[in-house]
Amino acid sequence: MSDSVFTLLHLAATAAEQNREYELRTLLARVRSGLDPDADSRDTLAAYYLAGLSGRVEGRHRANLYLRTYEQPQIDLFRTLTEHLPFVRVGMLANEHLLDNLRRHTIATVLSIGIGQGHQESALPARAAARGLPLRRLVVIGVDPAADSLAAAEVNLKRAGAEHGIDVTFHAVPAATEEMDEEVWALIGRSPRPLLATASFALHHMVDPHPGLDARAVFLRRLRALEPAAFALCEPDSDHHRVSLPERFTNSWRMFSTLFEAIDATPLTRAEHDAMKSFFGREIIDITGAVDERSRYERHEPTATWLRRLRRCGFRTIVPEITPEVEGMLTAPPDFTLSVRPDHVRLGYRQAGLVSMMAAVPDR
Repeated sequence: MSDSVFTLLHLAATAAEQNREYELRTLLARVRSGLDPDADSRDTLAAYYLAGLSGRVEGRHRANLYLRTYEQPQIDLFRTLTEHLPFVRVGMLANEHLLDNLRRHTIATVLSIGIGQGHQESALPARAAARGLPLRRLVVIGVDPAADSLAAAEVNLKRAGAEHGIDVTFHAVPAATEEMDEEVWALIGRSPRPLLATASFALHHMVDPHPGLDARAVFLRRLRALEPAAFALCEPDSDHHRVSLPERFTNSWRMFSTLFEAIDATPLTRAEHDAMKSFFGREIIDITGAVDERSRYERHEPTATWLRRLRRCGFRTIVPEITPEVEGMLTAPPDFTLSVRPDHVRLGYRQAGLVSMMAAVPDR
């Protein structure tokens, strides 16, 4: 894949932004004629951008990635990624931050935004037992738009709790984060303390209800008002939220090209590489293909933006203690990196930052 493909796709994104349909079709045809992802896996990245921008011409309607019907559901592919890409396991750091606040508590509540099938949260009982914590009862409030994932999360959590002598109560909230109603907030408010909150790769899906209203800030202020003992936020470090389509293309190309390189470096088959790339490929199509902004769900933001928002909403960030055991699981094999900054932990590949974990507590 040559640099000219990037240039042609950038020109196509600009034409799409300016509604120059004939020019867009012409540019996409030129890109299409030069790609053969079946023969050369390096063409796979550009092929996903081609599919996304082509969708703008065809006017496809899109739904939340985790609610679409795929042969391999997005949530299942994410589980595969956690097995092979260390930086996707950043939820381990989030768990350690939450557990740091349970040294003297036998009961606690965990609010998990975008809980999925609950694999991150299901590790909490084992880690609590390994650290000798007195935890005996755990209330988990799981928020996720996919009802099937919530059902799986309840099974996984209760099984994990039973294995370690911890009674787990699970409350399923089948909704997007911005759809949490007063009944849900009241449930969180009356649940046992301390309240621990976690959101891993979830808040960037939030869609602002109208220009000028930051749905993510609204959520964080409501959470802060409930005095959580700790909040762990894990998010990619890129900007695809409110910027123009050409800028979204450039920013996302930088991030996804690094992700595809990391996937290619894993000792797996071409078919397994392609399956993992399809997870991110669907995100690329969402980022570049949505014509209606209200139907675009992959809205990543830079770490610096998240840090500013946390401070504005009444939180301060801290750096959790990272044990050698956890660090080893997040940096093996070689070329996967972890760096501790004053206000966050950064994970990446070959020194390129990809994901950040922000550990926060209320600023009093």
